[in-house]
Amino acid sequence: MMALLALLAFAWVAAAALEQGQGLANGSFANDSLQVQMSLNRTTVFEESPSAVALSVTVQNPSDSNLEVWFAVYDKDNEEWKVIEKIGDVPARGRATLGYNASFQYTGISEEETQIAIIGEMDGRVVGRTFSVLEQWEIYEGYLKGGLSGIALIAVPVASLVLLALLAFSVLVARSRRRKPKEGDEYTLKTLFFPHISGRPLGELLADLVINPIFWLVEAACGFVLVMIILVSSLVSIQTDIALLVFVIGGLVCWLMPFIYLTVAWTLDVWDREPLRFIASLFMWGILAAFVAFWVNTAIDLALGLFLGGFVGILTAIFVAPVVEELLKGSGVLLASGHHEMKNTYDGLLYGFAAGVGFAAIENWLYFAVQNNPASAGGIGGWIFLVTYRSLFNSLGHGWFTASTGAVIGFMKGRKSLKRYAVFGFVPGVLIAIALHATFNFFAVVDAVVELVTQVPIFIFNPLLVIVVTAIYLCIMALGLLESRGKTMEDAQG
Repeated sequence: MMALLALLAFAWVAAAALEQGQGLANGSFANDSLQVQMSLNRTTVFEESPSAVALSVTVQNPSDSNLEVWFAVYDKDNEEWKVIEKIGDVPARGRATLGYNASFQYTGISEEETQIAIIGEMDGRVVGRTFSVLEQWEIYEGYLKGGLSGIALIAVPVASLVLLALLAFSVLVARSRRRKPKEGDEYTLKTLFFPHISGRPLGELLADLVINPIFWLVEAACGFVLVMIILVSSLVSIQTDIALLVFVIGGLVCWLMPFIYLTVAWTLDVWDREPLRFIASLFMWGILAAFVAFWVNTAIDLALGLFLGGFVGILTAIFVAPVVEELLKGSGVLLASGHHEMKNTYDGLLYGFAAGVGFAAIENWLYFAVQNNPASAGGIGGWIFLVTYRSLFNSLGHGWFTASTGAVIGFMKGRKSLKRYAVFGFVPGVLIAIALHATFNFFAVVDAVVELVTQVPIFIFNPLLVIVVTAIYLCIMALGLLESRGKTMEDAQG
């Protein structure tokens, strides 16, 4: 706990350090009251993002004290000046020529007017001189569209083929274990929609509701609404044809690793493999959980933003989102656990993992198309890196978090002395899931701060956490498979 608090303090202090001098620029300042000359092209054409523009700034200091000179940019969204970096110092009653490389980044707009300023503080007041830059990104957008089109030509057919192959493989595996249906069989095409409910307890009835394809339609409708929100948000945040390319590519790639992870986890249990309908149902539940979490997290974020200001995003990511998301994902696992098919630790782990990767798939689509699109990720290279990173680590992380909830419930259901209390296993299970998720998000914040400080997109803490958690859960999976094998052999002998 102390280590986490220390790291949180580090992230907070580092983030605050990045905003040093912020008070100089917030609000307005006396324009033209500082004698500044700067070499600057009024219209600048950019061919890459970010692009550095070398500035030569000559500043006359009329005061009797040393003058710190800062570079600032006007933030249109928040309607305030943001200090970017200190340029240098000008001695009292002196004159100095300072060099500075101003960085400009594509924000999804082909042509954009940007206000920049050279500012300082004299006699207790902020003074400065503003300049206007017309950013033209048409050439860069051409490169961006060409690169994304090339990626789409490869990624779309490859991703489609892999996804179809995984689906076909799963169906073939499921069918290979089926025997010729008999009267009263529990799993037939008819019982897929109209399960046997006579004499079954409430827990089984609730589980039958969750695994019914009719309920899948409700979950699919919620997922469709969220996808439309992603599409509209993408079209608003970036140029139309680029947004559509990113939306399509991201919308296919986001399913790849969740499908691969889940297929492997499902097929490993060769002794008592779960019916495919259960795995599909929990995956769909993850999509529903993502839909509900989107609205709940947004509402809480907006409400807390009224009181906490700029750090609300960090606080909600660490203390709010893990609670909301794990309760929502885990509730589906809890409902499904009422079915007699969940018999042991591995079953529970698999149910939770399915819900987690289902959630991760739709969340990744949101990040790929909106929050980490090529405009915000610094071009195609940065975007590909983030797509790969989130596909590998975030998908796996979400799967393991919710697997914690299912594993505890499944462990209790697999033991006669604990079976009747298995539903209460949700509490310790979801608490473990929340703790892991909060730690994961916390390390994501730390990695982001380190990236801002070093300007190098290398994430250390979060991947290490996922690797460690994966190693632990692979051991739990192995033990769960041994438990499943032993139970199957015991039933066969009995």
